[in-house]
Amino acid sequence: MLDTILRYWFASTGILVPHLHLNKPGWFQQPSPNLMMPICLFIYYMSVSGITYDIINSPPAYGLEHDANGNIQPRAISVWQLNQQYIVEGFSAGFLMLLGGLGIIILEKAAKVQTRGLKNLLTGFGFFCAISGPVGAYVFFKIKWPIYQQDMFLLTSQMG
Repeated sequence: MLDTILRYWFASTGILVPHLHLNKPGWFQQPSPNLMMPICLFIYYMSVSGITYDIINSPPAYGLEHDANGNIQPRAISVWQLNQQYIVEGFSAGFLMLLGGLGIIILEKAAKVQTRGLKNLLTGFGFFCAISGPVGAYVFFKIKWPIYQQDMFLLTSQMG
């Protein structure tokens, strides 16, 4: 099917199809699921952590803030800055999102375990991860934008 479509497309454009006979190397094989799962989780973690933002904008790892006594204190979360983040903030929030996803995966795996003790342990740990990840991300966002819910309702009433 695809071969027919490509043949007509190449014929209509006037481009000659190269006659290549490529063979798969003998050492190349399909990777195991035990290898692909950590690779996919790492890619997911890096993408939700905002690595693209970090590469393009080069933000500092953490911020500095003066306290009431005039001392400089490190700050991990940039408050009131929705479109900016520190590197530590992005990686921490990405870990919390990954933790919530891993909790759901652990719960799915716990359903297939036959041993009662291991099943209870995995179920408890899965629920802990699945709940603590989103709750932690919510706490992060409440630190970042303290009046989020009040602001959200104000914007809704102003739009109507």
